[in-house]
Amino acid sequence: MEYMSTEIRSAREAMTIFKILGIKDITTKRQHKNGTTVYELPIKRMWGPSNQYPLRFATYSTGYVRNVSEGNSSPYQINKTKRVTYESGMTGIDRGIIDNWEDRLIYLAKFIVKNYYQKPTYLISDYTMDTIRSQYKQANELRNQDDKLPFGDDIKVIINGHRYNLS
Repeated sequence: MEYMSTEIRSAREAMTIFKILGIKDITTKRQHKNGTTVYELPIKRMWGPSNQYPLRFATYSTGYVRNVSEGNSSPYQINKTKRVTYESGMTGIDRGIIDNWEDRLIYLAKFIVKNYYQKPTYLISDYTMDTIRSQYKQANELRNQDDKLPFGDDIKVIINGHRYNLS
């Protein structure tokens, strides 16, 4: 989707991009009261056929933007980083705080477009998902069987012209 420019300059443009891409505001009343806004993309992250999680991102009044998708061990910050050296000589990473709401929204919109809509996206049809589920189920069923050989119990081997029965 090269026609989508990441030159988003206003909150209105960011919200328009979200509407076009089907990104929904799923903020709860409590989150709104705390200054948090959560957005859900129409893209799912897959960890196997039965573990699909919608991609979710949140902006916080504290200045952070985070990936808050289920399946993450914890929400992680996507703010820009820079290396810093402290007075003690130790080095670390400082995350840039984005002070106002509009800048956080613009940053998030650019991040989403760059990382999820300008790269190849592989769409998986219902047929493919059903096939994956079926194969997954069959593999689990086979895994839970006793240690029986699929070709019977009689195994015959010929080594240097001598026939051996391994059953």
